[in-house]
Amino acid sequence: MARTQDGRPAPDASVGSAAAAWAAADGTGCGSVGAEAEARALREEVDGLRRALLSHPVIDLARGIIMATASCTPEQAWQVLVDVSQHTNIKLRDIAQRIVDSVDGPPPEKSVRAALRSALGALPPGGP
Repeated sequence: MARTQDGRPAPDASVGSAAAAWAAADGTGCGSVGAEAEARALREEVDGLRRALLSHPVIDLARGIIMATASCTPEQAWQVLVDVSQHTNIKLRDIAQRIVDSVDGPPPEKSVRAALRSALGALPPGGP
C-alpha cells in the first residue's frame, strides 16, 4: 500500500477525489467535518462581502449628505456615522440608509436625530 510522506496510507484514487481529500485532511478520517465547517465559514464570509458591496454606495451617499450639511471632511462624516451607530445600537448601514431616505422622506426617528445632533456638535468648528 502506498504511503504519504508522514506515513499515513495514501488516498485511493478509486474512492473519489472529494472523499480522498476529506480523509487526508487531518489524518483522523473525520476531514468532512472540517470541510463542512470551512465551507459554512466561507459561505458566511461571501454573504458578508455581498452585504458590504450593497451597502457601500448608501454609506457613501450618507457621508456626502453629512459633509454637505456640516461642512466636514469625509473622515469626520464617517466618524459621525460610527458615533450615531454606536450610540443608537443600530448598524451603520441602517443609519446611512435612514439618512439617505430622509432627503426625500420623513426624518429619522427621534433617537437617531438626537445622536446625529450630538455627533455633529462634537465636530471641530470651521469645517475642512
